[in-house]
Amino acid sequence: MHPLVEKAKQEGRPLLEPEALSLLNHYGISVPEHRFVRTEQETLEACQDLGWPVVMKVVSPDVLHKTEAGGVILNIKNRRQATQAFSQLTALGKRGHRIHGIFICPFQSHDIEFSAGMIRDEQFGPVITFGLGGIWIEVLQDVSFGIAPLSQEETAEMISSIRGKTLLEGKRGKKPADREAISDLLVRLSRMAMEEEAIREMDLNPIFPLEKGVFIADVRIIV
Repeated sequence: MHPLVEKAKQEGRPLLEPEALSLLNHYGISVPEHRFVRTEQETLEACQDLGWPVVMKVVSPDVLHKTEAGGVILNIKNRRQATQAFSQLTALGKRGHRIHGIFICPFQSHDIEFSAGMIRDEQFGPVITFGLGGIWIEVLQDVSFGIAPLSQEETAEMISSIRGKTLLEGKRGKKPADREAISDLLVRLSRMAMEEEAIREMDLNPIFPLEKGVFIADVRIIV
């Protein structure tokens, strides 16, 4: 068991986002450049280092659904907005939430969103999911499933079996998404699910498909 998973299990909490990204990286999954900060000065330095615009999120074991709780602020373009975002996010501590710090990464905007994840079924074990992301995962429920461990061929079939696969093909002058990178992501999630038996659920949503690679905009891992 990876030490980060073991620690979260012992403390009875989900992995914090910096921990979750570190775990993904451990399994060879490319994650966005990011910073974890605790003070306003560290926030401004991190934003400057990463380059504007950025996304800022609260890091708290008590805030599982950050967007609904007001724990995510997008498209922060300057120092004034970053200072305001830091105050807004840390103020969540006044509601009784434990605030460990602030997570910062580059802001990406994309008109195509996918999701990947894992649910641990009592009968089948870890089941890997792939489908449309963002709000569309709930609205259209366009999702495919595969039982871990998965091969590259099996994950390619998962990608091809959703109705929204045409979004990956490139339309109106846009180049096709990197299907091989998506397939590799699903294979690696499959391996992680097999090796980290304490993980009950994983949710990578949204994922932005790029011409080369993918951009994981948010991740949630529950043990």
